[in-house]
Amino acid sequence: MTTNYILPIDSETCNIVPTETVTPGNNLTYDIGFKLVKPSTGEEILRRSYVVREIFFGETERMKSSYYAEKLPRYYKDIAEGKREVKSFFEIMNEISAICKRYNVVGIVAHNARFDVDALNTTARWLTGLDYVRALPDVEIWDSMKMWNACKPARYADWCEENGYMTKHRPPRVRLTAEIIYRFITGDDEFIESHTALEDVDIETEIIMACYKSHKPMAEARVLYHKKG
Repeated sequence: MTTNYILPIDSETCNIVPTETVTPGNNLTYDIGFKLVKPSTGEEILRRSYVVREIFFGETERMKSSYYAEKLPRYYKDIAEGKREVKSFFEIMNEISAICKRYNVVGIVAHNARFDVDALNTTARWLTGLDYVRALPDVEIWDSMKMWNACKPARYADWCEENGYMTKHRPPRVRLTAEIIYRFITGDDEFIESHTALEDVDIETEIIMACYKSHKPMAEARVLYHKKG
């Protein structure tokens, strides 16, 4: 019997052109974290935390525009202590491809996956002069935000309203950030998301497993991109 695995992933980025808003095609990835997880049990098979050499060290001026630039000293410290490894972008992508092939990964999962996919693809294009336009391997891309939206408990809406976790839309909608969902799952109203890639993967994995444990249908809701062919 074949065992299926998923690969939760997260990325942190800087801007190509400084801007106060998140703009597609304007983000370069400098931090990539991912885990290999058996969704049937939640067992973690491996975990990786990589700093992208070409961006983190090669684009020092653009790194100043990182969304969480105040955390950059932490990266230098973690690299020095061996907590994060420095690799080239395509070394990391090749490792992800090899893991997906070896372990029969059925889904690469990210929260608000469109952002991560766009940032990784933009980084691939930036580094190769448009020779490569797709960074990740030919595996389905799943969005854990869509997954949660499909299987969230009915009481989540009331909880968001009671705690002021509503969007500014008219009418307001429940917020679906990883930080807010994790507060709901754990009951920790003081939780603050790290916004460093591997640490965010840890909480996003908890969200993914909560979705699986709900046993609600989410097959189509979870998919951002279907596998080709």
